[in-house]
Amino acid sequence: MIADLKFTCRSLSKAPAFTAIAIVTLALGIGATIAIFSLVDAVLLRPLSYRQPQQLMRIYTEMPTLKFTRFGASQPEYMDLLREARAWQSIDAWMSVGANFSAREPTRITAALITGGLLQTLGVPPALGRLITSRDDEPGATLTAVISYGLWQRDFASERTVLGRDVLLNGQKYTIVGVMPQGFRFPPGEADVPDVWVPMQIDPAHLSGRGEHFLNVLGRLKPGATLHQAQMELDALVERSGKTADPDRFIPRFHTLVIHPFQEEVVRGVRPALQMLFGAVCFLLLIACVNVANLLLARAEARQREIAIRGALGAGGWRLTWQFLVESVLLSTVGTVLGLILAEGVLRLMKSLAGADIPGMLDVDIDGRILFFALGVTLVTGVASGLAPLTHVLKQNLHDTMKAGAAATTDTAGTQRFRQTLIVAQLALALMLLTGTGLLLRGFWKLQEVNPGFDPKALTTMSIALTDARYSGGAARDFWTRLEDSLKNLPAIEGVALTSNLPPVQQLTHTTLQVEGFVPTLEKPLKSTDFLQVVSHNYFDVMRIRCVQGRLFEERDSAGAPPVAIVNQTLATLIWGNEDPIGRRVHLYKSPDWHTIVGVVADSKNAGVENPTGSALYLPYAQADSFGEIIRNFVLSTVHVVVRSAAGPGPAVNAVRREINRMDPSLPLAAVRTMDEAMSHAQSRPRFLTAVLTAFASIAVTLAAIGIYGVIAYAVVRRTKEIGLRMALGAQGSAVLGLVLRRGVLLIVCGVAIGLAGSLAATRLLSGFLFGVTATDPATFVTVPLLLSAVALLACWFPARRATKIDPLAALRAE
Repeated sequence: MIADLKFTCRSLSKAPAFTAIAIVTLALGIGATIAIFSLVDAVLLRPLSYRQPQQLMRIYTEMPTLKFTRFGASQPEYMDLLREARAWQSIDAWMSVGANFSAREPTRITAALITGGLLQTLGVPPALGRLITSRDDEPGATLTAVISYGLWQRDFASERTVLGRDVLLNGQKYTIVGVMPQGFRFPPGEADVPDVWVPMQIDPAHLSGRGEHFLNVLGRLKPGATLHQAQMELDALVERSGKTADPDRFIPRFHTLVIHPFQEEVVRGVRPALQMLFGAVCFLLLIACVNVANLLLARAEARQREIAIRGALGAGGWRLTWQFLVESVLLSTVGTVLGLILAEGVLRLMKSLAGADIPGMLDVDIDGRILFFALGVTLVTGVASGLAPLTHVLKQNLHDTMKAGAAATTDTAGTQRFRQTLIVAQLALALMLLTGTGLLLRGFWKLQEVNPGFDPKALTTMSIALTDARYSGGAARDFWTRLEDSLKNLPAIEGVALTSNLPPVQQLTHTTLQVEGFVPTLEKPLKSTDFLQVVSHNYFDVMRIRCVQGRLFEERDSAGAPPVAIVNQTLATLIWGNEDPIGRRVHLYKSPDWHTIVGVVADSKNAGVENPTGSALYLPYAQADSFGEIIRNFVLSTVHVVVRSAAGPGPAVNAVRREINRMDPSLPLAAVRTMDEAMSHAQSRPRFLTAVLTAFASIAVTLAAIGIYGVIAYAVVRRTKEIGLRMALGAQGSAVLGLVLRRGVLLIVCGVAIGLAGSLAATRLLSGFLFGVTATDPATFVTVPLLLSAVALLACWFPARRATKIDPLAALRAE
C-alpha cells in the first residue's frame, strides 16, 4: 500500500498539468457538494434539538369556506383542546410578539408568550436557574421570565447573579428565573427568534373571542399514539362540537383541526428550494467526475505500453486496477481537502446572502457528520472517476500494444466511443443545469421590473411599539396624533406618515367584513380582507400610492366624523366586481360602526414582491374609536414611521429619534432601514437561489468547455502523423480545421440535443420558483443552447487551429 502510494505520488508529480487540472476540478465539485449538503443536513435532515422531536406536532385550525389553511387557534379553542384531547401527553401554546425590553437601556426584542408546560414539553433543561412552570402560568401569579443565552451575554455580561433580577418588558416588571442554553431556539425557523419567554397566563374566566386566532399550538403525542389516531380524535371532537347548541364552537364544514409534524412545518417553506440546490450540486459533481474520468482515460491510454509491460511481467488485472484506483482516490482525497476549504468559504457567502431567511442557516457548520459525508464523497468520486475509464484500457490486447509500441497513433473504436460518450453526457448535464439557471435569472430579472405600487426612493422607515399598559385604550391613538404633529414640520423632511404596517411584506391580518346588502350563505360566506392597515391621512401622498377612484383620506376624517375607509383594487374587485364601490359600506368584526368607502387606491405590494397583491382595507387612525376594542388594540400597538427625505436616512432618523426621546424616553426606535433595503430583503430568497445556481452553472460550463477542449486536443495529438501526412499530400489548413472541428461539432450537437430533452423534463420541477416565466420559456431554451454551443465550439477551435500549424516533415520524422 505504502509502495503504491509512493509510486503514485512520483507518477503524478511528473505530470503537473494533469494533476493540477484534476485536483481543481474535483475540488470545485466536491467543495460545492459539501457546502450544500451541510445546509441540507442542518435544515432538513438533522432532528430538532428537543426531546423526542418526532412526537411533537403542530395543531392548526382551518376554515375551508374562507380558504384559510394552517391558521392559529383562539383561546376558547385551545381550552377545548386541553379538555377533550386524549392522545396527547401535553398541548401547549405560544405567540411571538415584539417587546420593549429594559434592563439597562430600552431595546426592542422579540418575546414569546408561552403556556406553563411548553418548555418542559420541549425537554431542554436551562443553563441556569429553572424553567417556566404551570404555577407561573396561573392568572395573577408573579410575572417570571426565562431569557436566552445570547441576551444573557449581551445585556448581563454572563453574570450568574442575573437570577432574581427584575426587568421591564412592555412596561411590566418580570423576574428572571432562568437562562436557556446556548443554541436553544424556540420557535425555530423564524427570522426573529425570541430572546425572552414569559408565561401567557390565560384566564379561563376572561377568554378572548373565538374569532381571535392568534395562538400557535404545539402538542406532544403519547407513547404509541400515531399521527393518524390523533387526527381521528380531533375529527371526532370537531364532529361533536358541530352538534352542540353553541354556534361558535368547531363546525365541520366551516372550521376544522389538522395536525402536521413539527419538524416538517419548520422547514416546509425552504424544503423545495434546498432539494433543488442539492439536485443541482449533484449534477455539478457528476460533471466534475466525468471530466476527471476523461482525463484519467487519456492518461491511462498514454500509459498503455507501461500497462502492457506490467501485464507481461505477471501483474494481474486486479493488481493493475488497484494501482490506478490508488491514483484516482489520491486525486479525490486532495480534491476533497481543498474542497473542504472551498466549502467553508461557500457557506460564509451563503450565510451573507440568505442569513436568517433559511431556518438554521446561521448555525450551519462543517462538523463530524459533514466530514464523514466528505469521506464518502471522496471514495465514490475516486472510484467512479478512476474505475470507469480503466475498464476500457484493461481490455486492450497486451500483445498488440507491445507490438505497436510508440508507433500507435489511434485509439480503438470502443475507447473513442467511450470518451465521446463522456463528453456528450457532460455537455447534456451542463445544459440542463444552465437551462434551469437561465430560467431563474429570467424570473429574477422580471422580479426587478415589478412595480411595487409605491415609490421606494428616498423613503426611510422605522417602528415604535406601544405595548405597555400606559398606551391602552385611547392613549395609543393620542400618541399617534402627538407624534404626527411633532414630525410633520421637521427640517430636511419632505413628508412623514404613520402606518400600522409596511409594504412590501406585511403581517397577515385576516379580518372578516360584513358588506352592506350582502347576505352570506354556505356557498357564499362572509367576505374578508387579507390586510387591515391603519394610516395617517397623508400616507398615500408620502408613499406615492395612486388614487384610482374617489378620494384619499383628509384631515376632516377625524374623530367624530362619519367613519370612512379606502380599499385597494384587489379588495374592490373581490367584493363588488365591476360595480362602483364608492359610497358602499362595510362593517368590521365587533366594531360599533359602519365604514363608508370613499376611495380606491392602486394595488401596492403587501404579500411579497413575487406574490399577487392581497386585498387591503385602509382606515384613518384618527377614527380609531369606530374600529372596536379588539381591532383598535391590535392595529394601534405598533407605529411605523415613513419619512421621505432627499437628504438621506441619517438626518431623518436622528430627527425622529430626538422627537421620540422627548415624548417618551422609554420607547426604543427599532427596524430602521430604507425602503430600498426593505425591497431588497423581500427578494433575498430568490436572489440567493439565483446566485448559487449561477455559480454552479458557470462552473459546469467551464468544466464542459475544458472537457471538450481536452478531447479534441488529445485527438489532435494522437492524429499528428495522420494530419501531417494529409498536409504533406496537399491538404489546406481550412480542410484540416474542418476535419478536426467536425468531431467537436458532432459531440456538441449530440450533447445539446440530449440536454434539451432532459431540460424539458427537469425544468418543470422549477415551476414553483419562477416568476413571470414558464418552465418552457422559449427565449431561455433558445439562448442557453446557443450559448453553450458557442463556448464548446470555441473550446474546439483552439486545438483545431493548432492542428493547422503542424509541420508535416516534423510530424512524419517524429514517427
